[in-house]
Amino acid sequence: MFKSIHYQKTDPGLRWNKDSGIAIDSGRGLEADRALTPNVIKIDGGYRMYYHGLGPGSILGILSAFSADTAQWEFEPGIRLPAGGEWATQCIWSPDVIPLPDGGYRMYFEGKWQDADDGVRSAIVSAVSGDGLVWEQEPGARLGGENGSYGAPRCLYLDPGPDGRDLRYRLYASDFEAHQIVSAKSDDGLQFELEPGVCISREKKLESYEVYAPEVLRLGSGGYRMYYAGWVPAPEVPAGSKFHGRIFSAFSEDGLQWLKDPDVCLDNGGPWDTVKASEPCIIDLADGRFRMFYEACDLEGRWRIASATSDSALRPQ
Repeated sequence: MFKSIHYQKTDPGLRWNKDSGIAIDSGRGLEADRALTPNVIKIDGGYRMYYHGLGPGSILGILSAFSADTAQWEFEPGIRLPAGGEWATQCIWSPDVIPLPDGGYRMYFEGKWQDADDGVRSAIVSAVSGDGLVWEQEPGARLGGENGSYGAPRCLYLDPGPDGRDLRYRLYASDFEAHQIVSAKSDDGLQFELEPGVCISREKKLESYEVYAPEVLRLGSGGYRMYYAGWVPAPEVPAGSKFHGRIFSAFSEDGLQWLKDPDVCLDNGGPWDTVKASEPCIIDLADGRFRMFYEACDLEGRWRIASATSDSALRPQ
């Protein structure tokens, strides 16, 4: 079971073709203003996407949609989790859902809250669900709170513990104060302790403002693949975003020391992502290819969830 999430038999690779359609559009209903931060998991009969929706004049929270094939998505009624809980009074987004050993699910997500100096900070908090639709926030912060500002989580199961049964967790997150991607480890999925070192720092010109939103896959072929967003200031953009965003990649043998790939993995510049391609999420397809869902912003400032598909069937059939 610990291999059922953020795990692929082989590396999805570096070559992606943008799909012609939009996965989740904005401009209607609960996503009237924005649809952001996708996270896709497999469920019985298909796939479920969790994402942040922003309606007119309101901060909503986490929504969901269902698809039998990852190509056509149907909105699921209701709000999975609204903003307003502990450490999440201002906003919640960037969901990451994992199955639990005893059944049900845990969602890690970024909550924004206002500190004593009236500044908005971020913490990683969590919620649990028996069916993936009705969620209850858990008390406390998994990472951050009064200590630092962290967001955009991805949680992986590591190998079973020494007794062969206990599972360990590694949480990757964006450290907004240091502008880098870090990791933390936990024995229970609730109490996380930062690991030494930095996974990804700002080294390239096109990531000079921020490295952000890691999507990390543990590979059956060995090692780990990370896709992440790199942002650079873009003051000339007339609407939508003050930054250009692109998706980059890196590889690691141990999940801690990362070697960046030299080129952009998925560039901005298409009709949906003229300004920004960010917040990647990867799922494998039935034909052996992979699909990347990501947050896209165009020149008019419209935010949608778009997708790209890997070049060929890389996994053994």
